[in-house]
Order: sequence, then structure tokens, then C-alpha cells
Amino acid sequence: MSPAAVLRVLFPAIALFFGGFAPADLWAAMGSTAGRIDVRDFGAIGDGKTLNTGPINQAVAALSQAGGGTLVFGPGTYLTGTIYLRSMVTLQIDAGATILGSTNIADYPENPPPRPNSRLEYGRYALVSAAGQHDVGIIGQGRIYGQGDHTNFTKKDLLARGWTFEEAYLKRPFGLSFVGCQRVTVQGIKFENLAFWCQGYLDCDDVTVRGVSVDSKKHDYNNDGIDLDGCRNVRVSDCYFNVGDDAICLKASYRDCENITITNCTASSLANGVKFGTASNAGFKNIAVSNIVLDGVSAAGIALEIVDGGTMDGVSLSNFAMRNVGTAIFIRLGNNARQWTTGPGKPAIGNLRNVSISQVVAETWSEDDRPLAGSITGLPGYPVENVSISDVRVTARRAFSPERSRVDFRMVPEAAADYAEYSMFGPLPAYGLYVRHVRGLTLRNVQFSFLAEDYRSALVCDDVERLRVDSIQARTLPLSAPIVRLNNVRGAFITGSTAWESVPIFLQVEGTSSGVQVTGNELRAATRPVVFLAPAETITIVP
Repeated sequence: MSPAAVLRVLFPAIALFFGGFAPADLWAAMGSTAGRIDVRDFGAIGDGKTLNTGPINQAVAALSQAGGGTLVFGPGTYLTGTIYLRSMVTLQIDAGATILGSTNIADYPENPPPRPNSRLEYGRYALVSAAGQHDVGIIGQGRIYGQGDHTNFTKKDLLARGWTFEEAYLKRPFGLSFVGCQRVTVQGIKFENLAFWCQGYLDCDDVTVRGVSVDSKKHDYNNDGIDLDGCRNVRVSDCYFNVGDDAICLKASYRDCENITITNCTASSLANGVKFGTASNAGFKNIAVSNIVLDGVSAAGIALEIVDGGTMDGVSLSNFAMRNVGTAIFIRLGNNARQWTTGPGKPAIGNLRNVSISQVVAETWSEDDRPLAGSITGLPGYPVENVSISDVRVTARRAFSPERSRVDFRMVPEAAADYAEYSMFGPLPAYGLYVRHVRGLTLRNVQFSFLAEDYRSALVCDDVERLRVDSIQARTLPLSAPIVRLNNVRGAFITGSTAWESVPIFLQVEGTSSGVQVTGNELRAATRPVVFLAPAETITIVP
């Protein structure tokens, strides 16, 4: 071992002698190059068997005390428990290097909650943990492997040992946990087989996640790809997620997610592709998501949820290509009314408004009988407001027979307090889009189709105000329900639409609907272009 390497090994003891700090000239004598040191020079052994928690954390502390720098993991497999990342320190995991998570939960000390007496979802246990730090990062072409399939982490095995469900769910380590941090960079790393959420960012500012790959797709023991909870000024780009729960998830447990861009990502998931919620005491504001490819998503490709009293305002999602997703679009204003931190009583019903979704091509599929329709739903007296959906084409692959297609829209439950999920209502009366309790909805250049038989309407709107449909095209069958069905709709403008195939009814207006204008459409292929079950004087038709 070189003299410099010997000094590196002795550094922690020498620093302790000097009250926790070493003189600058001693640090220079260690041969540090611009604050870069090799973890092996602190005694870490990359044999996949030796537990390196102590040496790694000593090296991190040494760098931090010296003003910061980069801790390099050269080729090898470094078994470790929790690594506590400190300000001004970056972990560099080189190609051929693996940080291997220990399977002993005792190697992961429990982190204190960010707020006392709260239900916050954070890294109680984590492979890499940072709280209240700044200018921290994890970069390189190496990987972090969590051994999530070990029986010490799989929920079914923990339940079999007599653990409660809460214990089995929570007492597993995150891959990364950043809480209250500033200027965080995670770049190039490959995450595999994590024991819980892969990356958790709670109440962080100025976060960059770029070129990260996550391969962690088992239902029982892997979970989310990335979670941003109450974070601001975030950039996520060029990432790949193959995960057992939500791929890209934004939450707002007690602080807004704000000023966020997510772009150029590919994902597969056993839950949702891109999800906002369900934790939503605060809100989601000024967020843009674009250029997303989803292939194999069991639930919704896009899920936007306010269910805990918060506010969603100013969200744009564009350029999505989806294949084999449960549904393309799910937007829900509900009333779970959970309190994620201490507060007086239950939160009031929140607000969901000013959402734009455009340039979406989706093919839906489900292995079970869950409905494939998209939905936008608020609650009576609490509508979703100002939603624009344009240039969207959705094709359903699963068949709905004539018997199954007889879904009465009046029987769709409100389910106000139920957990928000695209299948929460059961079968829906539309195969394309079901809309209820909405004020201000624009559908422009929207196409709905199916590959197998489906006799439901393409679009059903119930209790909707200020509806504009500008060019809707939908496949239908001779015995199908009306392509568009409006019930209790107040103020609607339908134009630029075409009935391409022989259809019994293009538009059916019923209930207390009023102020409906139908103009500039090509409906000659429809046996009955418009049917009125509402007072005829409230409908205006201009060929």
C-alpha cells in the first residue's frame, strides 16, 4: 500500500484526534486530486461479501469535512448498509462497480420522520440516505442492486413471520432517500431489484435526474421508480423505468410540487405510468411532462389525482406513445381526506383545474375485466375545471359484448372516499371517455376505436358544463349505443365531427341538458344523427 493510501486509511483516526477535522496539509499529503478519493483506500473491499458500511461512511465524512469532493467506487461489488450522503459529496459508481444492499434490515438504521406524528412516505430505511444536505450527487455508469427478492424484504414472507401488513410494507429500505435537500444530481446509474421505492425525493429543491435506468419489476417486493414529493425546480430526463408499482410518481404530502419538467423517458409498470397523487394535501403547479413512451402499464398511462384537499393547477402533458396500458387517461378529484401531517381535522375537498393533455396515441389492454375507458370525474358540487384534450387517439383491444355493454350511466357510483384508481367505478358506459362533474372541457381532434367488439358509447358526459367537442371520430357497430351521449349537460358546442360508418345514433341528448349547439358536422351516415330526450327547445342544430 502506498504512503498516500496508508494516510487515507488512517485519516478518520487522525481527524478524530484533531476534533473531527484534519489540517489541510494532511489532506494534501493524502494525494487527493481535486477532492477525489477511492473508497478502497479507506478499507472498502469490493468482494460482494465484506460489509463496507463503516469504511464508506468514513470516506464520505472525510470528504465532507475537507470541503467536499467525489468518492469513487472502482470495479467491484461493495456490500453495504445505509450510506449517509453529506453536503458537497458525490458518489461516483464506475462501470463494473456495484453497490450491493445488505439483506439484514439491522444494517439500515431507522431514519427519524421529517415531521413528527405524520404519515409521510419517506425513506425510513434506505440504502443511500441524505437529510438536510446540499450539493450532493450519485453519478457514473455502475449500478445499485437492492436484493429486493430476499425473504427479509418480500411482503409475503414477512407476513408469514407474523408481521403486520404495515410492518411488512414499511420496514424495507428505499434505494435512495433525499429529504429536505438542495441541489441534488443523480445521473447515469442503473438501479436493479430494489427492496422498496427506488428513489424518494421529499421536500427537495433543484433536483436533476438524468439518464437513470431502473429495472425492478416484481409486484410483491419492488415498488415505484421515482417519487417526487413536495419538490421544486426539478428536471427528470432520458430515464428508463421497469417497475413493480408507479413508474413516475409525484406527490404533495405537505408542500407543492412546482416548476418540474419530465421528458424523454420510457416506462413499464405494474401500476401507473405517470401519476400525480394520491398524496395531495398540497398541490401540483406549473409542471410539464413530455415525450413519454409507455409499454406494458397495468393501470393508467396518465393518472392525475387530487383526493386529499390540495390543488392541481397548470399541468401540461404532451407527446405520449402508449401500448398495452390499462387506460390512457384517468383524472380524479376525490375525497379520501387523508391528513399526511398533523393538522386540525380532515382536509376539505380540493381543486383540480387547468390541465392540458395533447398528442397521445394509446392502445389499451387488460388481462382482467377492469374497464378500459378513460375518465374525468369530480364530485357533486366540486367539478374538475378547465381541461383540454387534443390530438388524442385511443384504441381498445378488449371486447365488450352486447350484454356487458349495457352499462347504465346512472348506476356508476360516486365512490367519493375510495382509493383513486382507474378501475374504481367498475364497468363504465363509454369505451373511450367517461366524463362526470366537470366544468370547462375541450375535446379537439379526438379519435376512439376498438379492435374487438364493443357496443358502448365512445363519449359519455354527465353533469358537465361548458363542453366543446371539435372533431370527434369513433368506431361503432350497428347495434351500438349512441357515439356521444350527453346527460345534464349545460352549454355544449359540437362541431367538425364525422360519422364515418353506419350508426344508429350519433348524438343523444337527455336529462336536463340545455344550451346544446350542433353545427358543422358530417353525420349523413347516421340513421338518426341526433336524438332528443331533453326539451327540444334547448337544442340548436345547424347542418
